[in-house]
Amino acid sequence: MSGVRIIQQTILCCILVIINGCTPAASSESLAESEHPYANNFESTWYNISEPSATEIRLHFSDLDIGRYDKLIILDKYGNGLVTYSGITKADFWTEWYAGDTLGVRLITSDQGTGYGFKIDKVESRSDVCISNNSLADSYHPYANNFEYKWPDISKPGATQIRIHFESLNLAASDKLILYDKYDNKLVTYEYWQSSKDFWTKWYTGDTLKVKLVTDNSGTAYGFKIDKGEIKNERNVTTMFSESTEISNPNSKRIGNKAGEEKSSRPSGEDSEKPQNPTVNSDYIHNQFVKIAVTLNILEEDDDQSWMYRNIQWVFSGVGSTFIVAIYGFVIKSKDKKLKDKKPEDKKSEDEKSEDEK
Repeated sequence: MSGVRIIQQTILCCILVIINGCTPAASSESLAESEHPYANNFESTWYNISEPSATEIRLHFSDLDIGRYDKLIILDKYGNGLVTYSGITKADFWTEWYAGDTLGVRLITSDQGTGYGFKIDKVESRSDVCISNNSLADSYHPYANNFEYKWPDISKPGATQIRIHFESLNLAASDKLILYDKYDNKLVTYEYWQSSKDFWTKWYTGDTLKVKLVTDNSGTAYGFKIDKGEIKNERNVTTMFSESTEISNPNSKRIGNKAGEEKSSRPSGEDSEKPQNPTVNSDYIHNQFVKIAVTLNILEEDDDQSWMYRNIQWVFSGVGSTFIVAIYGFVIKSKDKKLKDKKPEDKKSEDEKSEDEK
């Protein structure tokens, strides 16, 4: 009986050795990990490093050391190569972001020497396609490779002209940001050499603009943020806005490492409890005062560069009104004083004239 047990244990050990020899090594703290060092003439693939329901994903290497003639390839969920590392030694870094919920890695070695190999210890994902905040349109920073998305319309119904302001625009080579009108006609395409900060687009006819980001697999950059816009009405009065009438995207969520760290924005239901944006209120009040000034014929409709236009709220405020009334009163008193001083002189002149006639 003891002999049978010994044979069973021997067979079991052999099976375990075979399994361990055919399976790429990975510690309990890693998502994918090679042998250290790896072997010559070796090829193996680690599939399905994933975060279900994620829209974008990236990997963290605690260590990466690949020989000059060897290569480590990052793969998408379909096995397509995304980026290749070769002849590199690097530690503690993140890959770029890639669209999708799954990545894999493939190690291919030659017979020209070996290296430490690699260890992937964390994965991070995004659960939405863009940032949800108070801006009109805002990409992730940086945005992902192989990404294409059109933001909700930036729309102000009834406007005759519209333009938007970029707080920042920074694109990688081969990536582009496209503006469309209400009917999806292409208006302008921005590319990497047009990256800039704090600038306005041209004025476009209509009440709606659409923004679309299209990226390839050659690298990423900061992206863009559109923070405000301006419209003109049929009377050519310019109005600034920082919120669109379109409903913004759902809140986004960023997931940390595989252990379950999460960073999430507030649920959309909490937004109603926040105080209203003071900039929006200020713009609204300013525009109402402009309309009043135009109606009273103290401001021209298209005069948006004058001192009166820029300081219209102060003019109509209590301080401004008091100051203006005081100046007006001073002018009236000065005129009255001049008239009073002039009357005795006129009377004296008349008396002198009558005496001369006598």
